[in-house]
Amino acid sequence: APYGDHRWVNIGKERADAVQYARVLRLSNHLVSILRMKEHSTKGMSCTDKNTMVFVVLEGEISVILPTTQFSAKKGDSFYILPKIDYNLSNEKARDAELSIIQFHQD
Repeated sequence: APYGDHRWVNIGKERADAVQYARVLRLSNHLVSILRMKEHSTKGMSCTDKNTMVFVVLEGEISVILPTTQFSAKKGDSFYILPKIDYNLSNEKARDAELSIIQFHQD
């Protein structure tokens, strides 16, 4: 579907419209989606559960907070988070950020 046709869902825990999510493609054990984060916003703690999550930063820069480490990822960077890991994403910059997410479900 064209980018403009995506159905955006507000998932922000601090400000409802600060973090938005859109499902792009769903296959049997894979899900591709896009995450938009407004400036100075935080996604909120999540757990990957039975999924490996692969992120690609399409725009902006974010901080990735994991139980034992924290790092920054900027436009063009990619990273992954293994199953059963708690994580948070934070956009501390004064511009919006956008990420592509690929989820691989592990049984």
